[in-house]
Amino acid sequence: MTDRMLTSRKVPNPCGPEMPRLLARIFSTLLEAGEDNRDAAVENGLKSLGEFLRVERSYVFLFRREDGEMLMDNTHEWCAAGVSSEKDRLQGVPVSLIARSMDLFTRGEVLNIPRVFDLPEESRTERDLLESQGILSALMVPLRVSGKLTGFLGFDAVHEVREWSDDVIAIISLLGKMFAGAFELWDRTRLLKSVNSALERRIADRTAELGLILRTMDEGYFVLDSGGTFLNVNEGFTRIAGYSAEELLSMSIFDLLGSSFPDGLKEERSGSGRTAGISFESRIIRKEGSWRDVSVTGRFLPETGTFAAFVRDITERVRRERAMNFRANHDPLTNLPNRRCFLDRLESALAKAGETGSEVAVAMVDLNCFKRVNDSMGHAEGDKVLREIARILSGAVRDSDTVARWGGDEFVILFEKVRDEADAESLVSRVSEEVRVIRAIRGRETVVTASIGVAISPRHGRTAESLLRCADEAMYRVKNGEGGFLLFSG
Repeated sequence: MTDRMLTSRKVPNPCGPEMPRLLARIFSTLLEAGEDNRDAAVENGLKSLGEFLRVERSYVFLFRREDGEMLMDNTHEWCAAGVSSEKDRLQGVPVSLIARSMDLFTRGEVLNIPRVFDLPEESRTERDLLESQGILSALMVPLRVSGKLTGFLGFDAVHEVREWSDDVIAIISLLGKMFAGAFELWDRTRLLKSVNSALERRIADRTAELGLILRTMDEGYFVLDSGGTFLNVNEGFTRIAGYSAEELLSMSIFDLLGSSFPDGLKEERSGSGRTAGISFESRIIRKEGSWRDVSVTGRFLPETGTFAAFVRDITERVRRERAMNFRANHDPLTNLPNRRCFLDRLESALAKAGETGSEVAVAMVDLNCFKRVNDSMGHAEGDKVLREIARILSGAVRDSDTVARWGGDEFVILFEKVRDEADAESLVSRVSEEVRVIRAIRGRETVVTASIGVAISPRHGRTAESLLRCADEAMYRVKNGEGGFLLFSG
C-alpha cells in the first residue's frame, strides 16, 4: 500500500462548532474516570465520536509482544445498531498483516482509506483484513506516548464510502494523543499504587499528572487558576504565544487575550451539576507584538478550582476565510465593495434609519468621457482611470459612507445619517467637485467627470430598489458630459 493510496483525496467536511465541544466532553470524561470505569469512559468516548462522525464502528487496538512477535488486540469497540462486533475475533492479530499501515503509524501519520476496494495488490493482506469486516472506508490515527507507538484509534464506514476533511483529521489526531495520554496516566497510576500507597494521594491531582504527559504535544495546552493566572503551560503554547514558560507563569490569560475571554473566568454548571466545557476563537497578542488566531477548547475543574484548555493555531485558516470573504464581497479591479455587498449595507442602513427616524441618501455615479479614454487608449488605461476614480470617491466621502462599484464605469454611494436635503446636497457636491481625471488623447486633453443622481429615503422611497431607481433616473437627467449632480424630483 503506497503512501499516496493511504492518504486519499479528502472532500471538505467541516466539523463546525460541535466537534470542539465534543472534544472537551470526552477530555473531561477520560480525565475524571476512576479505576473501575475507565473502560466504560473509553467506549463512551468511542460511541460519541462514532455517532458524531456518522460511522458504523469505532475502536481501539493496542500492541503487545508475545514470543518475539508483535500482536494487536481490539481492546475497546463501539458498533452502530445492526453492525456486528469484531472485538472477539480480532485478538492476537499479527501486526505483520498491516505492515504498510505500520509504516505510516511509525511516522506518526494518520491512515486515511476512503475506499478499501481501491487498495492496490501490494496491500492485499490489509485489504482482505478490512473487507472481511465489511469495511468500505477507514480512518485510523496512531496512539503514541513519549515517542512510543502503543496502538491506534480507528473509525470504520460499513454502509457507504466516507471521506474526511483535514480539519476532522487534525482533531481526530489530537484525540488519539488524548486517548494515549489517558492510557499512560492510568498505567502510571496503577504502577505507583502498587509500589507505594502513599503516592495515591499525590496522583489524585489528575490535572497535574495529565499536564506532565501533555508537555510534549504539538498543540498548545495551559492551566489557569481561578483568577486567570497561568499555572502550567506546555511547549506548544509557548510557541504560539511567543513567550517562554517562565514568562507565561508570571502572566494572566488576559495579558494575551485582553477582554475576549468569554464571561471572564467564572465557574459555570449545567443542569446536571457538571462543570461546563467552553469553546471559542480569539486572537493572541504575541510578545513581539504580532498576533495569532487561535481556537481554545477547555473545561473548568471544580476539584482543583482550575481551568485547563487546548489551544490550536488557526491563523492560516482564518486568513484564507477572510480572503475568500473579501473576494466574494469586493470588486477585484478597484477593491471597492461590489454590488452584492452594497445592497446588503443599504438594506441594513434603511432598517436602522427606520428605527431612528434618520435619513439615508443614495447617489448613482456615471463617468463622462470614460468611453473615449477606454476606446482610444485601451482597456489597461481605462482600468487605471477606474482605479483612480475609486480612490477619489473613497477620499471624498465620510468614513461612515460606502462607495461601491456598480458595474462598468458606474459607481454608487451610500450616505448614512443624513440630516436633511441640504445636508445630502452638500455631501454630493463635494464628491462631484473632486471627480476630475485628465488624459491626453491625440494631443488634446480629455477630462473624465461624473454625472451624479441622488435619492433620499424616505421621501423618494423606503426600499433599496426604489431609491436606486430614483437615483438612476436623476443621474440620466443630469448627464451632459460636463459633470454635476441632481436631486431626484418625482
